[in-house]
Amino acid sequence: MRGDFKYVVVDGKYVKLRGGRRGVLLIALGLTDHGVRAVLDVVLTREEDVVSYWDLLVRLWRRYNLTLVVADGVKALDTAISRSWIQVARQTCLVHLKRRVDRRVRVLLDLLLSLAESVPTRGSPLLSYLLAPRELWPLLRSNNLAESFNSLLESSGSATPPGGPDRPGHSPQLQPLDLLSHHCNNITGFLISS
Repeated sequence: MRGDFKYVVVDGKYVKLRGGRRGVLLIALGLTDHGVRAVLDVVLTREEDVVSYWDLLVRLWRRYNLTLVVADGVKALDTAISRSWIQVARQTCLVHLKRRVDRRVRVLLDLLLSLAESVPTRGSPLLSYLLAPRELWPLLRSNNLAESFNSLLESSGSATPPGGPDRPGHSPQLQPLDLLSHHCNNITGFLISS
């Protein structure tokens, strides 16, 4: 798929494979400045490690002009970006961050993010989403879009979204993923056991 995808949301999901094996499904969802979303790449690997993420990033970098990678803070991805020649901002998933702190800290974090959004500047991996157009901020604060897709694949036991092959998925965010689930990733659907 070609396009001006500058922002990529990445997630890894451990899945059961046929034959009792386990693997990791790495999903990369892209966004353009205009909010167009698409599955850019899906990789089935043995583990969520630096080499797997590095391979995924290089493949994406060759096809797209990436400026921001959103992920849940997995160390392997951060290490892969740091060790590569790829110059891209990182955004830590704020939803994951909030889950790891207590309620008082969460309130302060919300206040800090609110203040940062009122005066957008380039900052830490907590504020990198501010580099994108304001209307994309809700999509780039977390990697929930990619997590939803990974969960959809695992729970269905195939690459077919809820609603069946002739109807889009329940969520408008997942509807662009129909193309992948029906035509581009039959192998992954076959490998994931029910």
